[in-house]
Amino acid sequence: MKDVAFYTESFGCQMNAYDTEVISSLLASRGAREVSSPEEADCIVVNTCSVRDHAERRAIGRLLDLSRHRRAMLAVCGCMAQRLGEELFDIVPSVRVIAGTGAYAGLPMAIERALSTGERFALLGYDGEAAYEILPRAGPESVSRYVAITRGCESYCSYCIVPYLRGPLRSRSASSIVEEAGALERAGTREITLLGQNVIAYRDGETDFPALARRILDETGIPRLRFLTSHPRDVTADLFDLMASQPRLCGHIHLPVQSGNDRVLAAMNRGYTRDRYLALLAEGRSRVPDLAVTSDVIVGFPGETPREFDDTIDLVRRAMFDSAFTFMYSARAGTAAAAVPDDVSADEKKRRLAILNEAVQEERGRILRSQLGATAEILLDGAVEKGETRWLKGRTPQFRNVLVRADAGAPGGFVRVVLSRLLNFTFEGEPVEAP
Repeated sequence: MKDVAFYTESFGCQMNAYDTEVISSLLASRGAREVSSPEEADCIVVNTCSVRDHAERRAIGRLLDLSRHRRAMLAVCGCMAQRLGEELFDIVPSVRVIAGTGAYAGLPMAIERALSTGERFALLGYDGEAAYEILPRAGPESVSRYVAITRGCESYCSYCIVPYLRGPLRSRSASSIVEEAGALERAGTREITLLGQNVIAYRDGETDFPALARRILDETGIPRLRFLTSHPRDVTADLFDLMASQPRLCGHIHLPVQSGNDRVLAAMNRGYTRDRYLALLAEGRSRVPDLAVTSDVIVGFPGETPREFDDTIDLVRRAMFDSAFTFMYSARAGTAAAAVPDDVSADEKKRRLAILNEAVQEERGRILRSQLGATAEILLDGAVEKGETRWLKGRTPQFRNVLVRADAGAPGGFVRVVLSRLLNFTFEGEPVEAP
């Protein structure tokens, strides 16, 4: 692929962002060079999401927009590519290569042949564990990096298409994960986020997720360790005990609840009740008093009544979420829920979403205001311009955003600050010790 210039874009979750890095690494290892704009590219690679209909429509719109770069060939990867398959050739005629979620290893050859012959290629099978043999390039020093530890999912929530598109759960070997974490640390990374559709389900022989996290902390000096995403059904007290004893394991957990009503949770095949979820939060906070919890919530699931929706709002008030991603239910063909009539109107879904967002933002504001005057250590990860003022930005272990003056340090450094002001949902911090 020598002299082939490629450009990438990614839609969707953090796993897609990681996979896009993997794809870039794979193409670069075959001699291709990455460019910063589609206008410069011979090949444009778009990694797509299929979790909701809106995500697919956004991706297709972007592909049609990119089609105007007539000299560049389009390759489509990810969940939407897996779901739609060769149908994408008809939807976006300029697409020449389609690669599903388990076929990235074949991309370089397919792109090279498509560029030279104009042929179309659809790679929709699984290449076993080949994806684990491809790691993102070390590249320039990066303060924060993702490390994928599992692929696929076997939860089969009734609304979710991910298990059908990403395949069954596969866990990497613990040794390879620790090795990658150590390499990132040596390259200057200060924070690693372990990724999986259900990261808590990780298992390599006798090594479960808490044991893996403990091993990374014991065998590397990485200053901060995070993880995404966790299924409430699989979280145990061992995880919270590790957080309490190891400050480098950040006190933040993303724990999607999806609904606050037991009947809806059962219909979603979530595997827990409302009371169990709230008890889990109480258990975590009893061990980690400053634990921050973020979540995902769906409104308008088939059959959800106004009273059942009220249960969700009540849970949001009780759960004390730092923030939540909120969604209107979107039927995905092939899932169990798609066979049930989608009987909540679009207007009612929008109304419920607006009420939910208001409740989430109110609770978020209340939690953040309660932190004013507290002291926190932030990891600086970049700079931002606000008006004529330059700030450094960072996050607390609880994943809360903080801005500090530009002379407070440098990206990759830690600064201890007093959370002195709240601007929307971002703190302004005053350093309490010399940079």
